[in-house]
Amino acid sequence: MNRSIAWTLRTGIVLGLILIVAGEFLEEGNPVLYYGLLILIASPLFAVITAFVCLVHERDWFWAAIASAVAIIVSGGVIIAMI
Repeated sequence: MNRSIAWTLRTGIVLGLILIVAGEFLEEGNPVLYYGLLILIASPLFAVITAFVCLVHERDWFWAAIASAVAIIVSGGVIIAMI
């Protein structure tokens, strides 16, 4: 499970940074930079979702419920921020 979460976070960070660097070299107004920032911000949420899936697979229901609650709280914050 730890490897899956670490891989998810590393992938999000690398992909986000690549997009940010690429966005810096493109013309102004190109959304690539913002997509990179979005991926960097969303990476922890993807890690929580990965943990939830692994915990359900392991049938650890208590920690799966905790991970689910964290994902719901973070998603609610994103929705409220968009309003």
